Amino acid sequence: MKFIRSHKILIAILITFVLIIIIGIVIFLKLSPDQKKDVYGNRLTEINQHQINQETLEKMKTEMQKTEEIQTVSSNIKGRLINIIIQVGASVPKEVAIQSANKTLEYFTEEDKAYYDMQVFIAINKEENSAGENPIYPIIGYKHKTSSTYIWKQE
Repeated sequence: MKFIRSHKILIAILITFVLIIIIGIVIFLKLSPDQKKDVYGNRLTEINQHQINQETLEKMKTEMQKTEEIQTVSSNIKGRLINIIIQVGASVPKEVAIQSANKTLEYFTEEDKAYYDMQVFIAINKEENSAGENPIYPIIGYKHKTSSTYIWKQE
C-alpha cells in the first residue's frame, strides 16, 4: 500500500495509458474492414445462376471488331458489373460510336441484362490521338440492371 500511495501519479498515468491503448484497439477493430468476409457481402448469392461464358464475350469481341469503326474490344466481369472497353478510330463520329456500343446489349440474354450492371467505355486509340485532336472522347455509357438502355456521358 505504501507503494501505491507514494506513486499515485505514476499509477494514474499507467492506467490512463492502458485505457487509451484499449480504446484505440477497439476503435481500430470497429473501423477496419473484416478481411474474412466477402467484399460483395451477400449481393452475389445468385451469380451462379447467371454465369456469362467466355464464348459470349469472345463472340461480341470478334463480331464488333469486324466493323470498320471499332479497332479493339475488351471486356471483364467483376461481381455484378460488366465492363466493356471499345477503342475506335479518331475520325469516328460520336453518334456512330454510340450506335456501335449500343449493339453490345444484343449479345446478352434478357435475364443477364436484368442481373448485371454494364459499363461501356469508348476511347480513341492512343497512337491516333497523340495530339489530342478529338475532344469528344472518351465517352462512358452505363446501364443499371433495371434499365434497358445505356445512359451516355461525355468526359
